[in-house]
Amino acid sequence: MASQWVMDEMETADLRDKRLERRLVELLDTLSQSSTASIPAACHDRAEMVAAYRFFDNDKVGFEEVLAPHIDATYARLRQQRVALLVQDTTELDLTRPSSEVEGAGPMAHGRRSGAFMHLLHAFTPDGTPLGSVAAEAWTREPKSGKPQAKRGSSEKRVQIQRRPFEEKETYRWLTTSQHCAEVKNECPKTQLVMLADRECDITEVLDYCRSQSDFDWVIRIDGSRVLNKEKFRDQTIAIREELAGRKALYQQTLDIRARTAWGSETIKHRPGKADRKSREVKVSIHSGQITLNDPRAGRYDGVTVNAVLVRETRPGKRDEPIECLLLTSLPIKTCQQAELVIAYYLMRWMIEIFFKVLKSGCKIESRRFEHIDRFLPSLALYMIIAWRSLYVCRVSRSHAQESCERVYSEAEWKSVWQVVRKSRPPRKPPTLMEMTKIVAELGGYINRKNTGPPGPQSMWIGLQAMHIMATCWLAFGPGANQRCV
Repeated sequence: MASQWVMDEMETADLRDKRLERRLVELLDTLSQSSTASIPAACHDRAEMVAAYRFFDNDKVGFEEVLAPHIDATYARLRQQRVALLVQDTTELDLTRPSSEVEGAGPMAHGRRSGAFMHLLHAFTPDGTPLGSVAAEAWTREPKSGKPQAKRGSSEKRVQIQRRPFEEKETYRWLTTSQHCAEVKNECPKTQLVMLADRECDITEVLDYCRSQSDFDWVIRIDGSRVLNKEKFRDQTIAIREELAGRKALYQQTLDIRARTAWGSETIKHRPGKADRKSREVKVSIHSGQITLNDPRAGRYDGVTVNAVLVRETRPGKRDEPIECLLLTSLPIKTCQQAELVIAYYLMRWMIEIFFKVLKSGCKIESRRFEHIDRFLPSLALYMIIAWRSLYVCRVSRSHAQESCERVYSEAEWKSVWQVVRKSRPPRKPPTLMEMTKIVAELGGYINRKNTGPPGPQSMWIGLQAMHIMATCWLAFGPGANQRCV
């Protein structure tokens, strides 16, 4: 029998075939127990492996169909929240193979790689607990023509892109996903929704839409070099960062900045925000105010007026890239507490990057072996659910640390792990959720010491796989096994 969370998550599955729906539940349960293993290794025998690949090859099984019941379950969790954060972002899925190509995969941004892209809208609580996906779109780019083309300068390419209708650009997805937030509000009318996005969402059409609606709040990071409305400053160009920095700071604080390793091509590695960075302690000042952006579209001067918060390093080192973050928002920003809340919300945007890490490293989604992209995409949807569950267990243990561990773990799971790790009989009363999560994480390499912070996602996805094996043995050979076998 499948795990209870799997049954709950797939309750509304509708594949127009009861056998396929049962197979979906069985597959989610099986693959979630061995998230890093290949599909043949995760399946118990050859028949189960063949059934898995036939499931992904079925015409009735697609990316949207597999993800749909999870979205329904996410709505149910959203309705229980007073405030929820809707984070949108795009990620690349590199399916490049050394000896063969995945049929249907398209070209990637750099080099000769091939794969797909996914734009995701994922819900989180304000403390970072993932609630699940509410919208997702996966696509591939059209292969480039085999005919040699004359090289064009960067300015010519930029003009060509600008002339292309907005609806035909990949960036159009940032607008459609923002519009989907209004649909989420219709499903969850009592929940305050705050949409979060990084600088890729710094698009005039998106800002226009967000500013014009009242269904949800939003926080978008923009490029600090954007200028203020020209109607007010006709004789000079004023950057937003300089205008806000000239105002009195609301407050100052000290932050610990983590180290960063550059990635991507050599050109990208030298861009601001992409270069190598050492961990260091910085002092920043926070400025806020209402500003009117200049509309870059020709002939328009009715700019977009919004609230802005600037986080800026006061005294950067000569060799250090200055820390700066400029946020536009619909939330109030007059007081220190209000500005702090805007910044705290935006910091939770990083959780979608953690989700992508769990999907790619904890579920090995880019290593899945499929001959055609149409078979890969349903498996992507399935592993998105598995990645959510792994990250959910990791984060909910922090927000509900003192609750019973049976909120997340079954009796067989927590008792078997306790017996193995603690080498003693399980207590009659279930331990707390945080205590049990730390014990599970120890199976994944977590060092459980007094001053050590809570477990991270990597030790959790490794520990959860070991836990499933122990729980299976407990059910087969542990107390009460004879009665269960009758």
